[in-house]
Amino acid sequence: MQRILRRRILRDLRANLLRYLALAFMIVLGMYLVISIVAAADTLILGTARSAEEHMLEDGQFTLFLPLTEDEEREIARRGATLERIFSQDMELEDGSVLRAFRVRKTLDLIAPEAGRLPETEGEVLLEKRYCEENGLTPGDRITIGGLDFTVSGVGTTPDYDAPFKSLSDSAVDSRGFGTAFFTDGGYDRLLDSGSGLRAEEYVYAYRLNGAMTERELREHLTGLTVDPDKVEDPWFQEYRDQLLRKAVGSDSRLRTDAAKLFMPELADAEVSVLTVFLPARDNMRIGGAADDQVINRLAGLVAGVIVLMLFAYVISVFVIHGIEEESSVIGTLYALGVRREELLRHYLLLPVLVTFLAGAAGTALGFSRWGVPLQTADCYAYFSVPALDTLYRPYLIVYGVLAPPVIAALVNWIVIRRRLNVPALRLIRGEQKQAAVRQPDLKGLGFISRFRIRQMLRQSRSGLTIWLGMLVTLSLVMIGVDCYAMCNHIRVDNTADTRYRYMYLYKYPEAEVPEGGTEAYALTLKKEIYGYNLDVTVLGLPPEEPYFGAEPEPGMSRVKISTAMAQKYGISPGEKIILTDEESERDYAFTVTGLVKYSPGLYVFMDIDSMRELFGAAEDYWNVVFSDDALDVPGGRLYSVTTLEQIEHASSVFVELMGPMVWTMLGASALIFAIVMYLMMKVMIDRSAYGISLMTVFGYRRREIRKLYLDGNFYLVALGAAVCLPLAKLFIDSLYPMLISNVACGMDLTLPKSWYAVIYGAILALYLMTNRMLTGCIGRIVPAQVLKNRE
Repeated sequence: MQRILRRRILRDLRANLLRYLALAFMIVLGMYLVISIVAAADTLILGTARSAEEHMLEDGQFTLFLPLTEDEEREIARRGATLERIFSQDMELEDGSVLRAFRVRKTLDLIAPEAGRLPETEGEVLLEKRYCEENGLTPGDRITIGGLDFTVSGVGTTPDYDAPFKSLSDSAVDSRGFGTAFFTDGGYDRLLDSGSGLRAEEYVYAYRLNGAMTERELREHLTGLTVDPDKVEDPWFQEYRDQLLRKAVGSDSRLRTDAAKLFMPELADAEVSVLTVFLPARDNMRIGGAADDQVINRLAGLVAGVIVLMLFAYVISVFVIHGIEEESSVIGTLYALGVRREELLRHYLLLPVLVTFLAGAAGTALGFSRWGVPLQTADCYAYFSVPALDTLYRPYLIVYGVLAPPVIAALVNWIVIRRRLNVPALRLIRGEQKQAAVRQPDLKGLGFISRFRIRQMLRQSRSGLTIWLGMLVTLSLVMIGVDCYAMCNHIRVDNTADTRYRYMYLYKYPEAEVPEGGTEAYALTLKKEIYGYNLDVTVLGLPPEEPYFGAEPEPGMSRVKISTAMAQKYGISPGEKIILTDEESERDYAFTVTGLVKYSPGLYVFMDIDSMRELFGAAEDYWNVVFSDDALDVPGGRLYSVTTLEQIEHASSVFVELMGPMVWTMLGASALIFAIVMYLMMKVMIDRSAYGISLMTVFGYRRREIRKLYLDGNFYLVALGAAVCLPLAKLFIDSLYPMLISNVACGMDLTLPKSWYAVIYGAILALYLMTNRMLTGCIGRIVPAQVLKNRE
């Protein structure tokens, strides 16, 4: 008997080849979609983490006015922490680009050469990977830095410049204009002695705590180290110090507080803390940028994976139920002949499980192939400075891709077949189906074709609901990609539109007077938590009638307005209260939101500048930011950074570029899956109407007339279903999106133009018409003899 059953498997495969191919193709696409996106994200997230650990990534870094003495370094080492000097100087090249020169690291933040080798002589240099790619440099090339000639000995990366921002306040990476360079001690000293640097040498130390110290203990220890301010070589520091001391005559308490916050003395002979910046790695935007970018992709891929599994379960269940219904008489006959239930189960499980297993394996292999992971990671490699990583074949993804489809197929088949085998054999042999009662509406006044179509749709209501469910699930998959593109496109367009200034100057040492043509402001960074991530929120104090934001904040230390980006991110409305945290002082500040300000580029809280100065203990005329329409003549030594409108435009477009591969893979694959699901579901409806179609053929109806009766009426079913399922799928994915982008400090405008809905709706109808065209051929294969199969 088993031999006879095995022969039936090949016959079944040949008879339903197109159906099995469609099911297999859908599974291949689904597995490719999920595997390629998630595996690419895992490769970058885990790969960069492993590389960072191998190359001794710092726990953080700090910047000092003057280098530590040997005794001070030994004291920190005695407490268990590891230090690495990463002093640097910026060198401008003839083409206007800037290279940040370092010595070769020996303990922390080690270099990972990708081509060539580390420099070995004073005349050699290793350059950062992305700078070389953008400027066409390779090992063996000659380059002039600071008026000195060097040979490029190698190309590589370092974990502390994963995202090679020139300044920590930059909005986008510009690898054509900035990179890092590493020299031997002798080569670095030659550059230092040349005096050609854009600024004085910066004294930065990387540290690892090794579990022996806490960040707070190290910070407090460093804060306790003082220096005579007269020994600080930075001329802008000295000028600013003199400026504050002159203003301090008369001793305003708020001036004292301001001076203390900036490590400034009230008296000329007082010492200042040697520490200027303390930056843990988690707050350093140069570290882990590639991994952070992939978090969204990974979450989107995992959500898509759940939806794909739901879709598989749904399609396979409809597929199996229909197949078992067609095989009902055969099952009943075999059952009556004494074939055991277990044998029938094995027989009917074998083919769908085998097909889904092979399809899942093929989709998984395609996801890991060069058309999968490398395609998804290409844009990330073209933006971030990370070493070339081997694709990670994580067991859970392989199990998911290869085993999930056959397990679902086996489970659904097992449930359906067991239910069918609980029916008496005679009913199975007769092919009796349980018919739900259908209420017959009053259709007087309608023509024959309209009445027939309506009654046909009522008879097939269960199949119609399954089509709607399939549309809802597949449209949810489509909406993941659509929402991602919509959000990135809004960032690209709105960030530029909402930025009314052309220049923003962030001051390290503010001048006595605001430069002519500039508008002053007071900026301070606090934190606010969402889904376990502590994101930076900029509190911006603005003067009345400033021209760049139109915020018009109300006076009061607890009254603020927030940017639309922040309102979208945290779901905050006017009238609500928000709490922001100063992690350094461990203080919380509560504010009442009095209004929204249309501003997309960041998470901003707008205050009256005088109220903000009073709240945070700053001088009554203190400011640290200047906005302007034109470039101002401000010495670079006074500034942390300059942000231009062009930089904001470039940074905004980066979102679209980085998310592009994931978005288009999601949209393309989900559209094909949608078409396949539509075909399979409509084919099931045709097969279930085979008896009626066969009867119509006996009565002399032509194929065109039969199509009009049985197929064309489904157009209204699909049209209505699309109109219902499209907004439902949008609402469902919109509700998930805050979680998907929880690690990104940006707005979340997911609104779509009405034209987008029209295009998607039109695409659904176009896919239906294509499917309808294909199914017309199926009608021709239904012969009049079909009527005889169901006679008593």
